[in-house]
Amino acid sequence: MGKRTSENSEIGLKESLLRVMDRKNHWGWEFLAGPKLTRPQLLIHFQQEYEVYVRDFPIFLARILGRMDSGSILLKREFAENLYEEQTGGISQKISKGRSHPELFLKMMRGLGYPEKSFREIEFLPTTLAYRCFLDKVTFLDDWRIAAAIMTLFVEGSVNDRKRMSKSYRDTATLKQKLKNHAMIRYYGLKERDADLIKVHHAVEGGHRKSAWETVLQTIPSDLEVTLVKRMEEALELWLLFRDGVCVEMDLESRDFKEHIDSIGLKM
Repeated sequence: MGKRTSENSEIGLKESLLRVMDRKNHWGWEFLAGPKLTRPQLLIHFQQEYEVYVRDFPIFLARILGRMDSGSILLKREFAENLYEEQTGGISQKISKGRSHPELFLKMMRGLGYPEKSFREIEFLPTTLAYRCFLDKVTFLDDWRIAAAIMTLFVEGSVNDRKRMSKSYRDTATLKQKLKNHAMIRYYGLKERDADLIKVHHAVEGGHRKSAWETVLQTIPSDLEVTLVKRMEEALELWLLFRDGVCVEMDLESRDFKEHIDSIGLKM
């Protein structure tokens, strides 16, 4: 086993990674959570998300599962269950009716008025392509334990992960409340009958985040800790750039973002 860095020795691997997740927040979310976007703007957002990871998330999981060693039985089981749900909707059968999560996403898009053909032959924005290339590189070439952490902790995770790690954390919001407050339902006319993806996430997530952190981190040897923290930092940087690129394409900007662009001499 390799030596741990002094930072990881002092604060621990989990804390190092949670500090990355604390920054997985983007200025564009305030627009997506509000009522002021146009239909073409929303379509840009959803097309890029679908192309970069929604459609192929089950494939990412399958790549990693296929490279796992003979140990890690619990993690293999969790990955197999996750893949089964993502690709077949098998765990959430009563809600999904056997449809994969990418299919449920497209159902939600139809409910918003976007035909399925809108999600064929999507052209990557440059920053979207950079993030997608990173995900392909990690899942094809990195140690499978690094890949497993990136996909389950970073890609599936959010800025709320630290809160969810708390022993006292309880998700008290009901499905009815989540549906009522969801921006696509509240502002953009999505009907609850077309929101099965939201319902499935509510049904199957539960303690999934805490379990993912516990199970994945148990597989990381000390000689991979530095690499994992580095990959998480890279994931964050490329994700933020991906989100910046999408927002620029949507003609959105924030004061901080504009000041940043001006400071590096770019013309938008």
